[in-house]
Amino acid sequence: MKVGYMRVSTHKQNLNTQREAFKKYGVEKVYEEKASGRNTNRSELNNAIGYLRPGDTLYIYDLSRLGRTVQQVMKLIDYFSQKNIGFVSIKENLDITTPTGKMIVGILASINQMQVEIQNEKIREGLANAKANGKQQGRKSIPIEKVRMIKALDKDGYSNKEIAETLGISRRTVIKYKCTS
Repeated sequence: MKVGYMRVSTHKQNLNTQREAFKKYGVEKVYEEKASGRNTNRSELNNAIGYLRPGDTLYIYDLSRLGRTVQQVMKLIDYFSQKNIGFVSIKENLDITTPTGKMIVGILASINQMQVEIQNEKIREGLANAKANGKQQGRKSIPIEKVRMIKALDKDGYSNKEIAETLGISRRTVIKYKCTS
């Protein structure tokens, strides 16, 4: 059976490109989710893997959909090989039933991991540069009057949700400032 797994990282992204590719390849059962590839516990990926039987093939649109680190990807590839489950990455035209296919998967997984690490490095450099130039890091604090109102409403028995709605702030902000002295 041809089983597909599609993933995007954020709720703003859509799965249309992946969905169309799966139709062209005749994928019969599809699991889809919106979750970070860095997350090693993705429910729909776990469901897809649990559904696969020897002789089935897992289809993904591109290798980065499977995972963002070499360790993540290679662990799954090894599992598929041991269980006699095929694996096809459509965009890269990869098939792990060949030694060359397995080698290419390892190389591409390494490149994907490197891209993530470069991106993280750029983010850290940008934050350090902003901090060195006196830019405020994180969110701005709320006015002291709102902090007093949070504490007063909390003392009067209002729930975090009610306080947040009343003051036009998030529940998380309410919780944060309730706990400060």
